[in-house]
Amino acid sequence: MSIKIFFSLVLLFTVLITDTGHAQNIFTIHYPPDKIIKEYGLLGVSFSVKEGTADKVIIKVNNEPFKKLDEIKNINDFSINLEPGTNTIEFLALKDDALVESVSRFVFLRSDLIGAYKQWPPDYRKDNFHSRKQELCAECHTMDPAEADRKPVIIASQSSDHSLEKHNEKQSTCYSCHKGILSYAYVHGPASVWSCLSCHDEKSSPRYRIEKPETVICFKCHLDKQKLWMNKKHKHGPVTLGKCTICHSPHSARYPFNLYKRTWDLCVNCHYELGSGRHVLGDSLSQRGHPTKDKEDPIRIGRELTCASCHDPHASDFPHMFAYEVDNLFDLCQKCHQKKMDQ
Repeated sequence: MSIKIFFSLVLLFTVLITDTGHAQNIFTIHYPPDKIIKEYGLLGVSFSVKEGTADKVIIKVNNEPFKKLDEIKNINDFSINLEPGTNTIEFLALKDDALVESVSRFVFLRSDLIGAYKQWPPDYRKDNFHSRKQELCAECHTMDPAEADRKPVIIASQSSDHSLEKHNEKQSTCYSCHKGILSYAYVHGPASVWSCLSCHDEKSSPRYRIEKPETVICFKCHLDKQKLWMNKKHKHGPVTLGKCTICHSPHSARYPFNLYKRTWDLCVNCHYELGSGRHVLGDSLSQRGHPTKDKEDPIRIGRELTCASCHDPHASDFPHMFAYEVDNLFDLCQKCHQKKMDQ
């Protein structure tokens, strides 16, 4: 092949790419960077589109449609709830309904709850957003906390009309970017009044780091739990390690007690060998075993039977983390089955 033909082909290839728009750098992704690690499930996303290059943007998350923008702003931002493991965020720019550019970002949500996602892939890195100067964000957002974010939380003083929460939303500098963290039904007390610095340390490195173990922070408010649990003979693994957020969301959650999942589903994440829904007695009184779900709790009226019906999920003075003052399985059974025992 002659040099003249070679350069002609290169020129033709370049023109074709430019005509289809794939080399125009239409997107500027302000956040997130590619291949980062997150500890909590809410991700802020921000991007811009070069003026005149696209009239529509479609966002896909993990190959599913998430958002369509028919009106593109100078800076576009929103939040995404991540799933444990690797998440793919795909940005698609369209002009006259034709795809002109696509860009992807990969974000890994680490989880202490699910063993497969405790360790991240080797080419991913942690990204501490607030530890860097964010000049673009600072054009619209206040990047330093206000006095309202430093206020102490007195949970007992909070009223049921949510007036305090609404007032603090207006005062908090964290609210405008992070309001999505309270999108679930059950909200943690400090988060509900935007007292972010009750838990996050603005002077730490990286900035806003949570002190470890987490019980150092949690027991500042939950003094009764510290006194109750830490003096028990037997403690659940997460309590021993001081990792409250293995099970509880520090912001908001879909389930009571700020649990990430329903109680039974949460337990079998670690105790996967008990995932059949049957437990104990299988080699003795009953070959089928005792049900651990899909039944009413005979003692806690109106509540579902779960692992926590028999076992304390935090600490206990009794064998096998029994939730009642019993020393053996037979005595535990009588708590629910006393009438049958008497017959």
